[in-house]
Amino acid sequence: MNIAFYPYWAVKTLLSLINVIYIMVITTFIYGHTGSVLYAAMFPLIQIIARIIAGFTLPLLVNRFAYSKLLISISIAKTFTMTCIAISLNHLISQLPLLLIGVVILSFLDGWESPLLNTLTPRLVQGEDLEKADSLLSFSNQTVTIVGYAMTGFAVMNWGASQTFWAAVSLSWAVLIFMIAMGSLTRNVEQPQKSAVSWNVSREGWSMIWKNPSLRWITLMDIAQAMAGSIWFGAVTLAFAKEALERGEGWWGLMNSSYATGTMLGGILALALAKWIQKHLIASMTMGSLLFSLLTIAYGLNSLPWLALVLCILMGPVNQIRAAAQQTALQSIIVPALSLTKVYATRGVLISTVMSVSIVIFGLVADQMGVRWVYLISGALFIVSAICSLSLSRVHRSEHIIKHTRNM
Repeated sequence: MNIAFYPYWAVKTLLSLINVIYIMVITTFIYGHTGSVLYAAMFPLIQIIARIIAGFTLPLLVNRFAYSKLLISISIAKTFTMTCIAISLNHLISQLPLLLIGVVILSFLDGWESPLLNTLTPRLVQGEDLEKADSLLSFSNQTVTIVGYAMTGFAVMNWGASQTFWAAVSLSWAVLIFMIAMGSLTRNVEQPQKSAVSWNVSREGWSMIWKNPSLRWITLMDIAQAMAGSIWFGAVTLAFAKEALERGEGWWGLMNSSYATGTMLGGILALALAKWIQKHLIASMTMGSLLFSLLTIAYGLNSLPWLALVLCILMGPVNQIRAAAQQTALQSIIVPALSLTKVYATRGVLISTVMSVSIVIFGLVADQMGVRWVYLISGALFIVSAICSLSLSRVHRSEHIIKHTRNM
């Protein structure tokens, strides 16, 4: 594997850990000092809205600025913003709007940074190593997320939110050092001509997704999975533990831990099966979606707490294999480097929007029809995802036939 991949891997892993610490500390800080769930809920809402807007504006930045300079500048801005928040956090108790302004700034920067980093993977790693790289990134992300939540909760409880936030700041400075070192890896990335920036540029990602059949079907899969995946946010799973399983918050936490454990095991399995997945992308996506659908429906109909834990563990490997295959399929589509960044930004906007709307819709479904219906609908959405993957298979066969005919 290309040696340049390893500092990139470190950046992605550290950013995942920083994100966990950041989310837990700010949420705890707001709720602890206001006692208001509404104020605490404003934090993720602001994040989603800011990232959606950032996704629309990213193509304009990519069209104007050099790739490596843009990535490093964003990292510098994030690091200094987090440092400023850490210095003044204890003084923001009575100035909550100022803290939320800092959240908006960081959310915008995250919305720009994430798709830029994602486009680096297929350029640092090619061929069979691409699936291995995706599995490594996924596994390390899940691992630091699980460890991060446990350690951050302990740290906040013993040292307080302000002191714990400094850990995220320290890691952010480490990311900046790695990012500067990576600058040479992005100097040869294709750059646009410095022409007048138009909002037409921001529509290019949407146009490419619609006109490219493979991108269109993968995006439809993303939409179905984003809608289905929104049910795993806290409120729905807590309601299921209480209403369907007749258990309390302790069992709810155990269920989340079981799913996280399954996800880690899934990352290991996907890494071990990397070559097989690379050769059978469509089969991995289709079978992964169908199996996850069956497990979700079984989970929704189940009333046994111990069986719910088993199903949560089983969902992890199935979902990881499907996700790894889908990510590799997306990266394997032949798209110009600059356009790939715009496609990632567009997908980020679309998925964030769909998940935001779905959380509200499934909340209404759970209140009006019962929480079990939420999981049954989610299972049906994964069946839709499997159908889309079969359609993607037909597109690939048609493209292969056309290419073979042209070469004759």
